[in-house]
Amino acid sequence: MQGVIVLNKPSGITSNGAMTRLKQLLGVSKMGFLGTLDPLASGVLPVFVGKATKLIPIFEGLDKEYRVSLKLGERTDTFDAQGGVIERRELDGLTPGQVRKAVLGFAGEQEQETPEFSAAKFNGTPAYRLARSGRPVPARKRLVRLGGFEIESLALPLLTFRVSCSAGTYMRRLAEDIGRITGVGAHVTALERLHCGGLFTLQNSISLEQIENAVASGNLDFLRNPSEFMPDYMPVTIEKVSEDKLKNGQPISLRCDTASLSPPLKVKVLCSGGSLLAIGEALQSGGDELIIQPRKVLI
Repeated sequence: MQGVIVLNKPSGITSNGAMTRLKQLLGVSKMGFLGTLDPLASGVLPVFVGKATKLIPIFEGLDKEYRVSLKLGERTDTFDAQGGVIERRELDGLTPGQVRKAVLGFAGEQEQETPEFSAAKFNGTPAYRLARSGRPVPARKRLVRLGGFEIESLALPLLTFRVSCSAGTYMRRLAEDIGRITGVGAHVTALERLHCGGLFTLQNSISLEQIENAVASGNLDFLRNPSEFMPDYMPVTIEKVSEDKLKNGQPISLRCDTASLSPPLKVKVLCSGGSLLAIGEALQSGGDELIIQPRKVLI
């Protein structure tokens, strides 16, 4: 069994917890997911099943889009509603216009500091474990990009907005920074991931409850062909006789019209039934032949 599940993760469960439930439902031990969501967060969590886990690295750089809800006037130790309140401030004099200006001011590239309570690892230990045990968490910054801000609702002290961002951006840190700029503090009260790269979306996602019902009825249509999410890869269909070469990582040749092609090309190798067998590069060997060098083999 292999493929991709575009899970709509519910709030109140960790990403690992959601994946563990899927493993139990499908009886599969090998899974991985793209982009950890906090327990508070809901929304799109792409889960890769079986040998499709080999494909995770090619999707890791995808931009994300979120709907972020926060409360101004309160800071928490985790920067979200699951933490303890460490500071309260009055909103005296703060106007919606000032809040809007503060939010939109984060558009563009900037260095963002990783929250202490995060899954980022330091010498193999997640930062949140260090923080919970009272041990110091080393400061770590990364360059992130924010844009596409859209204020959806603003009724102080509550604010909800949408934002697009580069991979690795922390919405909890953004909320903390908005609180710092406005001078009153803030924390995330709700967070929903709307899509990853425009490929994995809420529209093509499925809930745990829907998966449970589907499995009970013997329907596994929610397990998607990874090829669906690889529009930038040229599809190449091969015959059964070439699959043995693929299994051993050997290059295969393909006769086709190469006049309009400019190798090297990213290719996805499919069987006659459309299942993804491998991804790789196509190199022109001269004439009407392409040499396909597999990079990741799923059989």
